[in-house]
Amino acid sequence: MSGKRHIFLLLCLFSVLLVNAQEAKKHNVSADFMAQELIGYNHTYRWYGGTDLKGVLHVDNTDVTLNLEALTAKTFSFGITVSPSFQVCRNGYIFVDGTLHSRVFEKYNAFEFVYAGSVGFKMRHFSAQVGVFSRTMDALNRDWHSTDSPVTEPFNLLYKVKVSIMGFDHKWDIYLVGSNYNDYEYERMWEPIFALGGRCDFAKRWSAVVEGTMQSAGMFHGTVKFYEAVLRVGVSFRLERSVMEKSPTK
Repeated sequence: MSGKRHIFLLLCLFSVLLVNAQEAKKHNVSADFMAQELIGYNHTYRWYGGTDLKGVLHVDNTDVTLNLEALTAKTFSFGITVSPSFQVCRNGYIFVDGTLHSRVFEKYNAFEFVYAGSVGFKMRHFSAQVGVFSRTMDALNRDWHSTDSPVTEPFNLLYKVKVSIMGFDHKWDIYLVGSNYNDYEYERMWEPIFALGGRCDFAKRWSAVVEGTMQSAGMFHGTVKFYEAVLRVGVSFRLERSVMEKSPTK
């Protein structure tokens, strides 16, 4: 399956989920949209920049996240995650994540495609999850009659631990993250990503967001022994909660 087909699959899945949300009998629905500019540095690309876009559709106890990233280093990411959650105690929730993710390296005529699944537990100041992901790496527009085959990693451990200082629902917060993935890339388990970020609600629906990360550098990060620094700064906007009801059938 080519990189373009992977992207088409992600968009189709997101569209189906939106339609199902609207056709259900009753759903509490809200959404968040976030735009960030980033600047990064590593030994591969030196200085580079980019834009991140992220949308989250909240339908009752399920979140559907669509994210896009475009870098000046001619690297592009597309991903969709479905995450239902279940309350198990007063302030504690168990959640399950299922993700399809693709990253395109135009400069090297290559792409990767990831299938990921994980389970986690979240409280007001703490979140942890563990799971697995499978990754396929291949050349863009490869001749399907070629004897070459894609490179597949059938099993990789996935993990994330996130600690909030003020609480995830507080009007402002500072948080710490240790993981081997984020919305835009997946690493092997021995190549963690460390992040320090913050959020401040400066208006009823608007928030300012900032995050600095240290992560592995280079394409696919398979043999890299150095890190890169990335700074993301942006804003997020939240739509008010509403209720969608099923339209009368004819």
